[in-house]
Amino acid sequence: MSASGSGRIEGEVVLGLGMMVAGLLIVPSLDALAKLLALHLPPLEVALMRFVVQTAMVAAFALISGRSGELWTPNMVGQLIRGAALAVTTLLFFCGLSVMPLADTVAITFIEPILLTALSALILREHVAFRRWIACLVGLVGALTIVRPSFAIFGLNALFPLGAAFTFACYHLLTRHLAGKATLIGAQFTTGMAGIFVLGPVLVFTTETGFAHQIGVMPGLNDVPYLIGMGLVSVVAHSLILKAYDRAPAAVLAPFGYLEIVSATALGYLIFGDFPGWPTWIGVGLIVGSGLYTVLREHQDMQTLDSAA
Repeated sequence: MSASGSGRIEGEVVLGLGMMVAGLLIVPSLDALAKLLALHLPPLEVALMRFVVQTAMVAAFALISGRSGELWTPNMVGQLIRGAALAVTTLLFFCGLSVMPLADTVAITFIEPILLTALSALILREHVAFRRWIACLVGLVGALTIVRPSFAIFGLNALFPLGAAFTFACYHLLTRHLAGKATLIGAQFTTGMAGIFVLGPVLVFTTETGFAHQIGVMPGLNDVPYLIGMGLVSVVAHSLILKAYDRAPAAVLAPFGYLEIVSATALGYLIFGDFPGWPTWIGVGLIVGSGLYTVLREHQDMQTLDSAA
């Protein structure tokens, strides 16, 4: 490979890293807006509105730019199932956010890469070495270290982020399976539609039956900027992250996922006056350490396979 070709590849990787960092630092803004809305709107409705606004924005952009044909994607059923997994993730996460500090909720979901490793072995039959299973166990201990004091304060609500981590791992499994089968517009649109199809009927049911304090409320004019901001942040942040994976290897980008705790902690403190206690930081350390080990081992395994090829 020529020096100029190598330079272009390195430049693409650096650009991908920049996109990943920007996307992950922006994502907690979505969570903060959702937490503010959940002060007077049910979490189910907040989760639904996130997908409604996101879908409307993507559809409008596709129509204005003359790319409406990309809204329909190949393997639409698979894409919708993938979007449904994200919808359930969003609902569980927002339920946790409604009662728990932002940083604690985000920190618990950091167990997702570890759960993804376990699910890859169980479902995709990928080989996972014994030491990586140990790393998964350490990460689980870290999550429980955060959950335990939260459970004492918030009860069963503290389990919502754990559920969100599990369904988010399922979402990533489906993303691996569907990689390269849809454009960015198509992926964003079908994800939004799946969220509406899944959460919309549930909100209607809970509103009609008065179930679990999830009765729909007409958003006020003061809510509109938050709703628009939530949809905009969702589209921009996830577009940056998806584009980052087009330019840089997953093993290079994965460790940067833990940057999210930085902006989540800052926003939680500045907006809500929350700052994580020592159990949360111990748990974060265990989760991050086990997650980085898992990523490192995956990177080394890939290099071994490349050398043997």
